[in-house]
Amino acid sequence: MARIIKARQVNALNVSIRHSPADTTSLLSWAPTEVFSFVLYYKQRRSESAAREVGVWTRELVDAALANDGRYYLPYRLDASRAQFDRSYPEARAFAALKARVDPTNRFRNRLWAKYLSTA
Repeated sequence: MARIIKARQVNALNVSIRHSPADTTSLLSWAPTEVFSFVLYYKQRRSESAAREVGVWTRELVDAALANDGRYYLPYRLDASRAQFDRSYPEARAFAALKARVDPTNRFRNRLWAKYLSTA
């Protein structure tokens, strides 16, 4: 994480380390086992180019988490690639199937579902 933050000159304000107990009931659990999570607080400009830059190092951080048997927290950003999402959340197909049964008209949706679950 530090290597990526330094190399990409991320305007990191703080990294907090949190203990996260296992979530064994959610289909899209980001902590299926007990873990320590690293929460990065950063400052970014509000331009398209700044958003693209954040996307690059966000995907690098996701790769680093995956390389260490970790996952990333879904609600923050939609920068992860589809392959990164599938690797982080192998239960997504079961979630998508359940959602299709419960919400067959796709009334309840959001950008995360549109990007990662529309064809799961």
